[in-house]
Parts: sequence; structure tokens; C-alpha cells
Amino acid sequence: MKDVMQLSKGGALGPGADGPDPQQADGNTLAAPDFRYDKTGLPRYPDAVSGVVSAYTYGTGGEQDVKGSSVAIVTGSSFDTAVAWYVKNLPPGWRAQTVGDFGALAQQLSPQNLGKMLGMGASADDQTASPPAPPAGPQIKVSILTPPKGTANDPGVMIVQKDQDPVKILMKINMR
Repeated sequence: MKDVMQLSKGGALGPGADGPDPQQADGNTLAAPDFRYDKTGLPRYPDAVSGVVSAYTYGTGGEQDVKGSSVAIVTGSSFDTAVAWYVKNLPPGWRAQTVGDFGALAQQLSPQNLGKMLGMGASADDQTASPPAPPAGPQIKVSILTPPKGTANDPGVMIVQKDQDPVKILMKINMR
């Protein structure tokens, strides 16, 4: 689980190694630097993989009716290549929603630009005009792939890339 948290903060995954289960973070989650806890049933991206972690979580107090499985894959492939692979290899009916650059989107949605779009642009002699928006931050690309409505167990895939960092693929499923 530590690797999943580290990955979510932009860190690297630990080295992948088969063998005994690593020490676990808590009593409700099993995690490993390989696919041993992958119960998602979703296709695994195969190209230029440099790291993997899988986790299996069950309800508090050992509740066996609430379970989840998640997987993180790090690849050296391009963001667009990974998204295209999942669009091609997921079951029929899955949809991809992609934002190519969150920083640019945030810049477009700045208060100044929203005002301009609504016809409330400031004139050159308006002393109350807001200063220009700060420069955009890092480029973050995200694609969320969702199954058709009514699909059991709420599966999902998210593909993320920050700047030129390796692409991270996150898959999850809830089991009841």
C-alpha cells in the first residue's frame, strides 16, 4: 500500500520481485510489488513496464462482503500510446474521457478568462481589473476509462502523466 501512496504523490514504485508477501501496512490491505493481488480482470498494459504494485483490500473487522482490488503500472510508453492500447483492449462499450493538460485547462478557466467569455472583460482604463493569472503549473494529462452503465463491481482505469514523468496506469474494481 505504501507503494500506491508513494505513486499517488508522484514517487516511484519499489522494485518488482516475486517471493513472500511483504509486510503489510494494515490488517485490511494486502499489497505486493507484482500482480499477485490483481483481481480486476482488466487487461494489463504490457509494453515498457518499469514497475507494478497490486493491492487487495477487505472491509474492517474482516468483513468479507466488501472487497477491492487495485493495480498500478508504470510504463515508459507515451501517454497517448497507453490510452490507445486501453481503448482497443478493454471490453466493448468502455469510454475514455481525456484531459490533455490540466494546467492549460485551469488557465482557460481563470476568473479573467471566464469574465471575458461572459462579456465582462475589463477595459484598459479599468483600475479594478484583476492581475493576470499566474503562469500554468506542471502539465498533467489524465484519461479516465469507464465501463458501460450497469457494469458489475464498478471497474475503472485511470492513466496519468505529469510533465515528462513515466506514465502511470491505475486500475480498480470493487467486489461485493
